[in-house]
Amino acid sequence: MGSQSILSSKNAQARKEFTYHLLRDISSLGMLLEKNAFDNKVQRIGAEQEVTIVDDKMRPSCCALDLLEHIDHKNYTTELSQFNLEMNLDPLKLEKGCFAKVEKDLHAHIDHLKKVALFKNRYVPFAGILPTVERPDLDLENITPYPRYKLLNEILKQGKDDEFDIKISGVDELTLTMDSIMAESCNTSFQMHLQISSEESVENYNWSQIIAGPILAGCVNSPLLLGRTLWAETRIALFQQTVDSRNSLLLLNDQRPRVTFGYDWIQDNITEIFKNDVAHYPLLITSPIDEDSLEKIKCGENSELKALALHNGNIYKWNRLCYGITGELPHLRIENRYIPSGPTIKDEVANFAFWVGVMKAMPEHYHKVKASTDFKSIRQNFYKAAKHGLGCQFKWCGELITAKRLILDKFIPMAYDGLAKAGIDNKEAAQYLDIIHQRVEKEKTGASWMVENFNRVKQHSTNRRAAFYITREMLSLQEENIPVHEWENVKKDNRPTEVYDYSVADLMDTNLHLIHEEDPILLVDKLLRWQDVTHLMVENDAHELTGIVSLQQTEKVNEPEKSTKAVKEVMLTDFMTTTAETEAFSAYQIMKVYKVNILPVLSDKKIVGIVQISDFDQFK
Repeated sequence: MGSQSILSSKNAQARKEFTYHLLRDISSLGMLLEKNAFDNKVQRIGAEQEVTIVDDKMRPSCCALDLLEHIDHKNYTTELSQFNLEMNLDPLKLEKGCFAKVEKDLHAHIDHLKKVALFKNRYVPFAGILPTVERPDLDLENITPYPRYKLLNEILKQGKDDEFDIKISGVDELTLTMDSIMAESCNTSFQMHLQISSEESVENYNWSQIIAGPILAGCVNSPLLLGRTLWAETRIALFQQTVDSRNSLLLLNDQRPRVTFGYDWIQDNITEIFKNDVAHYPLLITSPIDEDSLEKIKCGENSELKALALHNGNIYKWNRLCYGITGELPHLRIENRYIPSGPTIKDEVANFAFWVGVMKAMPEHYHKVKASTDFKSIRQNFYKAAKHGLGCQFKWCGELITAKRLILDKFIPMAYDGLAKAGIDNKEAAQYLDIIHQRVEKEKTGASWMVENFNRVKQHSTNRRAAFYITREMLSLQEENIPVHEWENVKKDNRPTEVYDYSVADLMDTNLHLIHEEDPILLVDKLLRWQDVTHLMVENDAHELTGIVSLQQTEKVNEPEKSTKAVKEVMLTDFMTTTAETEAFSAYQIMKVYKVNILPVLSDKKIVGIVQISDFDQFK
């Protein structure tokens, strides 16, 4: 999606021309493989760091374009939303000292970004999904105003009848209907690239699929979304559902989702990947192509295979095979897209060294594992890891084994061997692989830390404030670059807090007890007693708040009439309300002046929360 000059595939002539070049590019790739014309003597690594920009309240801040103007560096670029940025590392040779260099380069780029952001009173915490993101942040008005993003959104909406339904079940359940692809902007990743030999490309790609589940299990860092505890790596489910271009009819005929782990092994030639993509994924966008790749390859020249690159870039595989040119020769590389951003730079580089090490250990283990495991089991391993992190079991070489034991007993030793084969000395390997060992041994991933602390803090706070506290603590620990296995729990400051720093949204209780205005008073009376609540909110068929009822109202009704009369006959209809954006102190003043103990919080006449006078006891 890097090209600015793109067109919708609905343009018939552009579609024909682009398809012609796409098929020529696949033939060109096949010819390059036959000629063994790839750069197989040098192996390189690279990485892309995605970040979310937040304000001093740890909320997403749409200032990416402003920051880019002040950064003025080719390594930074935009993302889908204006509160995200991407930073690209220059490729490095896979050799002694390269991972220490990755860490140094990451620090240099991120420190530069932090300085520019801090000048604007903005910050860049690392998390696969920012805990403080809220539904209004995902409005289409926050999309980066570039044609390619808007066009992609419009095209995907056409396939979805203008609606994107998101449903993720984890510890909690999230059901959400969106009118755009903006929910994808919740996701930030640390994308890792490894150049591979064209001669071993089939084996290397299959091996990358085999190891994906266990690698992901130890790196999860995205458990929270919109106040819900979902998957250990919720990004996996969210991305697939957000960028799913299929409508309900296409779901029935098994058309494949654009975000995918894959469906089978590559058998003979890596061109199978791209041929299958042409067969199963209709063109989303096209672009004018100014060269005939096959003619250039026949003449001994290089080609960027632009049509193939664009089509490949709009199919979001968790392990993506990429073609590129470095220097005078083309190369192949695997892009690992499933690892989340964070928890720290040191953790990210440890994840990188771990993955590369296991990838390089492939020759000793590949055939045995592939022969004893069908592809569906490998795909199942991946989604188990995304859901449960280190708490899952894998099928490995025909046996069931816990994620913890598989990583500690097999994968980490493999990673040491693989890094040694790549020329990485034991000291550098141990510096990063020990982080993986400690993280897995203690079962303390970024996801487990977030969930534990979110649950602890929200016992004496709201979901919104709990998200704020853990994000602020994450940012502090990330500044010190302390690996996540050494993180301590959030120590919430129990001293009185200034009410002026809060809005109603920070205080309101969203765990609502709602009843319909036609419900019998007897039911309402029972619910008030059973739930041990002072009030129940009453709504109509349109889910609009129409009243408030308490025991004071129900107790005035005779017992025989409680079964026949509706709650609308006794409920309070004259009441004060507020909004989530109202300053907390203003809400407090309203409650004091009008002598009310409860304020419903409304959005478009619908109740979204309740704030009570007791919520202010924590303040001075």
